[in-house]
Amino acid sequence: MISLLLAIACSVLLGFIFKLFERYGVHTFQAIVVNYFTCVACGWLHAGVLPFGSAERSAAWMPYALMLGLVFISGFNAAAQTVRYFGVTISQVMQKMSILLTVPFAIWAYQESSGVAKWVGFALALAAIVLVNWRQESPSAATASAPLGMGLLWVPLLTWVLSGVIEMVLVTVQHERLTDTSSPIFITTVFGTAGLLGLMLAIIGLALGRLRFAWRNVVGGIVLGIPNYASMWFLLRALDSGLEASVAFPLMNIGIILTTTFGAVWLFQERLSGLQRWGIALAIAAIALISI
Repeated sequence: MISLLLAIACSVLLGFIFKLFERYGVHTFQAIVVNYFTCVACGWLHAGVLPFGSAERSAAWMPYALMLGLVFISGFNAAAQTVRYFGVTISQVMQKMSILLTVPFAIWAYQESSGVAKWVGFALALAAIVLVNWRQESPSAATASAPLGMGLLWVPLLTWVLSGVIEMVLVTVQHERLTDTSSPIFITTVFGTAGLLGLMLAIIGLALGRLRFAWRNVVGGIVLGIPNYASMWFLLRALDSGLEASVAFPLMNIGIILTTTFGAVWLFQERLSGLQRWGIALAIAAIALISI
C-alpha cells in the first residue's frame, strides 16, 4: 500500500507540473518527449540498465513494452485533442474512466476477487470521478469554434480506450509473470519506445515549422520525467506486491483526483463547487468500500 501511496503522490506532482507549464509557456508535447528520455536516464541511474539490449529484444515482455510505448504517445495526442474539442473536464474524466475497462478485465480474465462492497465502491468511484472533475469552464476560442458533433465523439472515446489499454496491458504482464514488472528494464523500455516515437514526430514538426524549439521545454521535460518515472515504478511495485489491479487502479484514480483537488485549493486558491464536495464525499466512501 505504501508503494501505491507513493505512486499517487508522484502522479499528483505531475498534474501540478502541467499547470506550471501553462504559466511558464512550456510546450507540452516537446516537454513530454524530453520527459520520456529523462525516464530512460532515471532507469539507467536507478539500476544501470538501458532499453533494447540484445537479451531484452527476445524477451517475452518486449512486445508488450513496445505496445505500451506506442499507446503512451497515442494516448497523449488523443487526450490533447479531447481538450481541444471538448475541454479539460471531459479529457480528465475520460482518462480516469479507464477503470470501466480495467476492473472488469482483471476480474474476468484473472479471477480477481469481487463482491457487493467492491462493485458498490466501483460505482461510487465512477460518480466521484465525474463530480470532482466537474467545473463550469469557459471554453477556449478553439473549443468554441470547433465543429462539435457526432463525428468527433471518437476523440474522447479513443482517450478512454487508450487509457484502459495501458492499464490492461500492465495487468496482463503482471499476472502472466512475463517479467518482474517492478524491474526498471521493463518500464525503461516502455519509456524509450515512447521517446523514440515522440522524437520522430517532434523532428517532423520542427522541419515543417509547426514546432519551435526552446530550452525551457527541455527543462520542463526533465522536471516532468523524474516523478513520471517514479510514479510508474511505484505503481508496478504495488501490483507486484500482490495488490489486486481491481483495487489498485480505482484507489489510485480516486487518490489522484482527491489529492489534486485539495492541492489546487491550497496552492492555487481554487474553490470547490457543491458538486465537487459531493464528489469528494463519494470518493471517500468508495475508498472505504473498495479497501474492505
